[in-house]
Amino acid sequence: MEVESSSTAASFLAKVALALGVAATVTVISLFMKQPSSGPSFSLPQIIDASVPPDAAAAIGYTFYLFGKKVVIPEYTPGWVYFWLLMAAGFGLFISEEALNVWVGISLARTLCLDGTWQSLVNSFSMNASYIISTVLWVYWGVCISDMVPFYLGKLFRQTRASEDISSKIGIRKEKALSISRAVQKYGNLIGFVERFSIGVRNPTGFLAGALGIPADCYFAGVCCGCLFTLPIQLAVGFFLRERPVVALASIAAAVGMWTVLPYAAAACTALFFYLSHRKSSS
Repeated sequence: MEVESSSTAASFLAKVALALGVAATVTVISLFMKQPSSGPSFSLPQIIDASVPPDAAAAIGYTFYLFGKKVVIPEYTPGWVYFWLLMAAGFGLFISEEALNVWVGISLARTLCLDGTWQSLVNSFSMNASYIISTVLWVYWGVCISDMVPFYLGKLFRQTRASEDISSKIGIRKEKALSISRAVQKYGNLIGFVERFSIGVRNPTGFLAGALGIPADCYFAGVCCGCLFTLPIQLAVGFFLRERPVVALASIAAAVGMWTVLPYAAAACTALFFYLSHRKSSS
């Protein structure tokens, strides 16, 4: 690994802050812009009481809960909404990146006419091209920049040296923190690329990469390259499951949960195997 200087780190952090400022400015402008006459009519997130029974006909979308309220992200949501939701995911709040990006793939696929004819597909894409391209760009940069949030929190932790118990700071077991630390040390400056494929532990991986002194520019470059692979996969899953959005989101949530639990399940099975073997040999 190569530990970066403080001046280089501050310079790159300033660039990230500038990018967030540009994104905030574009968001504010978009809020006051008049919707185009052609193309889809944009829909902003809906906030409803969590106790209200769901209306299957009314709210098909990505759903999460925030302070006792249910937030529904409908189809044709502007791309900047996804950007800020992904930034929230970077802080570990409310959002599953996989599920959100799969929903983006579903909503973009439903803007296209997929009746089996090439002409109808081209026509529907040309009508919605600006929305599709802008949404993909917003999501791509939302994924990349949000991954820098836990990274810089890790750098802050490294500078303050508030505690040696890193695992308590990122909410995972010590054994898992040690395995992630070994991965960071193994891949070094390439850990940003590896982090994109670390389903379920992206934020801890980014935090430990920052805490262990990985250069910010190397980490960000790896994240950007890795996202070129992971984002198309997520969008493609949504594209192929476009007709069954509820099933798609539930399946993604279950798959992410299983991927996160898999190391612990494997360790438990191994421990059980050795325990039974030892008991059998003793008897």
